[in-house]
Amino acid sequence: MMHVYNIILKIQTSLTLLASCIEELDSAVSLNNEEEILECAYDLIATYRRIKNELELD
Repeated sequence: MMHVYNIILKIQTSLTLLASCIEELDSAVSLNNEEEILECAYDLIATYRRIKNELELD
């Protein structure tokens, strides 16, 4: 049972991280800040890839 709980906790944490990156990107887009948009987009992609590897998703 603990194994399932740990998986759910990892997924929850991952979704929170992705949501945070998306909110930062949305804010940068709203401000029309090209440099910040590129930085946030890069962070979002890096976060997604890290999560994908951690959760062993294909």
